[in-house]
Amino acid sequence: MSGQAGAQLDSEYYGLFIGSGINVAYAIPPGDDGTAIGRYFREKSAPYERWLERARPALDEFFARLAAEQRIPLVPFSQRAEEIHGVIIEDLDSSVLDIGAEQHFRRYHRGQPCAVSLNGAGRLPDFQTLELRFLVSTRVRRSALEPVLQGVANILIQVRSGL
Repeated sequence: MSGQAGAQLDSEYYGLFIGSGINVAYAIPPGDDGTAIGRYFREKSAPYERWLERARPALDEFFARLAAEQRIPLVPFSQRAEEIHGVIIEDLDSSVLDIGAEQHFRRYHRGQPCAVSLNGAGRLPDFQTLELRFLVSTRVRRSALEPVLQGVANILIQVRSGL
């Protein structure tokens, strides 16, 4: 069995996974009753669960503020959503050619909220994993998403340093 130690948090406006950044392969020990792998990952994931629990109030406040200020068109994370290429308007890096993204989005968008998934690789210490998900009501610019991802990383780093 292989996997990554980490923890998942789903809140009103976002879903978040943080992890060790290292996938491990764990062999079942001889004579195991079928619980060794679960115990191993529970033990290794516990620090990440505590980290997210401590960060949750600040993260919830951060996203509530984003929703109130309407800097990005957030909708509650519990809603049914579509995953459609083109929901993110690539406006930061001119080397990212996204020809046809707008047309693709217009063709396939059915009016439901759209899922946004952001990878925060390199934003946490020790190559730890940061994966952020939330829902938006319409297309959103990458330049509007970067401060959100960095804000989440900053909160996590600040909370971690206080542990």
